[in-house]
Amino acid sequence: MGALTVSEQSPSRLSPTLIILLVLPLLGIVGALLTIFASGGLAPPDPTPQPLPTLPVSLLINRSAPNFELAALEGDSLRLSSLRGRVVFLNFWATWCEPCRRELPTFQTFMQSQGEDGAVILAINNGETPEQITEFLAENNVGGIPVLLDSDFALQDRYEVSFFPTTFVIDAGGVVRDVRLGEITLEDLNTYTEQYGAS
Repeated sequence: MGALTVSEQSPSRLSPTLIILLVLPLLGIVGALLTIFASGGLAPPDPTPQPLPTLPVSLLINRSAPNFELAALEGDSLRLSSLRGRVVFLNFWATWCEPCRRELPTFQTFMQSQGEDGAVILAINNGETPEQITEFLAENNVGGIPVLLDSDFALQDRYEVSFFPTTFVIDAGGVVRDVRLGEITLEDLNTYTEQYGAS
């Protein structure tokens, strides 16, 4: 029996090498998609900054706090350098942030105890309208805290704030002494004031 000619051969089958070359790229694509979905890469970003248990040491600690001037909720503007000689707490917050909401009564109590020349909390609101903030403060019966408007997030970016609430502790000489992530207590505020106030 002679050798088969091309036309007489049985239907050709794909070689194992060709199958591997076709399947491997497909497996790679499927694996990449699964990784993206598992990491939430295709999910819409969560607009709420999530607090972390610790905050990396800020490059601003033990350096002069960057000066700024922002419009206040009441309509005037305030420059950080005008508060030199007083301990200043820069608190970055928003009305939708639950720990921020819990802090506000504490801030009100603290500010009432400080008087005109004592420590001051500057509540830096990020990206919300004066109407939103005013309505929120009225609904929660909170007042006596200077609220400044960082409407374009420029100050948040300058201070490299990623999570709310974040509080910068600035001593009487205008130097950043600590950065606190998350809710701050009345005891914390009093301790910082005693530690970093003018001697």
